[in-house]
Amino acid sequence: MLVMNATPTDVEVSDDDFNNMDFAQMLEVYNYDEPTRGQILTGTVLEVRRDEVILDVGLKRDAIVTRKDITRLPENYLDSVKPGMEMPIYVLRPYDEDGELVVSINKALELEDWKLAQEYLDNDTTTEARVVDVNKGGMLVRFHRLMGFVPNSHIESIPSGVSPSRLREVKDELVGKTLQLKVIQVEQARNRLILSERAARRDARSERLQELEAGQVVTGRVVNLTNFGAFVDIGGVDGMIHISNIDHRHVAHPADVLSVGDEVKVRIDSIDVDRERIALNRKAILPDPWDAFIEAYNPGDLMEGLVTNVVDFGVFVAAPSGAQGLVHTSRMENLGASTPADMFREGDAVLVRIVGIDPERKHIELSVDDVTVAEQEEWLFRRREAEGTGEEIPNASASQAIVDADEAPDAAVDTVDTGEDTVVAE
Repeated sequence: MLVMNATPTDVEVSDDDFNNMDFAQMLEVYNYDEPTRGQILTGTVLEVRRDEVILDVGLKRDAIVTRKDITRLPENYLDSVKPGMEMPIYVLRPYDEDGELVVSINKALELEDWKLAQEYLDNDTTTEARVVDVNKGGMLVRFHRLMGFVPNSHIESIPSGVSPSRLREVKDELVGKTLQLKVIQVEQARNRLILSERAARRDARSERLQELEAGQVVTGRVVNLTNFGAFVDIGGVDGMIHISNIDHRHVAHPADVLSVGDEVKVRIDSIDVDRERIALNRKAILPDPWDAFIEAYNPGDLMEGLVTNVVDFGVFVAAPSGAQGLVHTSRMENLGASTPADMFREGDAVLVRIVGIDPERKHIELSVDDVTVAEQEEWLFRRREAEGTGEEIPNASASQAIVDADEAPDAAVDTVDTGEDTVVAE
């Protein structure tokens, strides 16, 4: 029987002569291709020992996998290696000092991984890899049996705007996590495998954008808050809720309503696929506070509200339902303040009277002047009782100022004692 990797000699040998040869003579009549370092052979497992594996590769000597190579194999891999199974092996040393053919299972498997990496690069395939370490320049990831590298510029999991002093801390938090990546460079000769999370995310975003439509209501997670709005991840792509579309009531800062990590339901208002921009709207799917306000109040009613915005021409006050009305400066003259900002602050509680409701325009006209001092006193009394229970309540400095002003003596009036009745002198 001919053995693998052997070719017959050019010398003609008769069947009778061949049958009469011993094994040593048989070896002489065959030419063998001498293995070279780096060559991949196919071996058949003959024996599996604790510190070595012996394989038949069809040459004069069997191939040996050393203990050093075995220790580099994946955990429990050797348990799957059984006599009779075939596997690719990598030639480390054609013949060592003892004349043995030293091969590596691990190196052969790595070569298969290099081929796979090249296929992923050629086919623009997205893969998964686990972060095993980080350094100043980026992250080290495990690509099957190879170590790959993701440069900082290709890490999307780092939020934008992270300061250099926190960059290492943020990257350390990624160790152990599995990321979606694209192979962007393969140089086996230089042992160089570069991957990109940014490229993988870009493709995922493109696919996700094609799935979304304006008008859809989706659920997402708040990932960042800025002065002008909130960014929400809606399944692999981020959209932004402008501050004006976060809530029906006035929002000074998105953090007053939302927190990073919150799950929110939003409506998609518009999608710009080319610029990868999505405008989201939370306010549009919230109950309209106007409906609750109309059911609860009528013109002439007193209303306790919170100041939501202070402007030169008045203050905006939110009803408990969230609907907002305006107290114009002409309806707060009893306060004696030169500007609304002298008396009101955002978040202050205030007692006002509803003097006008325009259902068509959804406008509410409010007044401080039309609230009597007695009504202000009664309201403040109830608030003081609430304070006694430990309940946290907003400041009500404007109403307190009205009451204080009413109780203060009139400094412009003098009295004259005539000895009988007291006369007021003007």
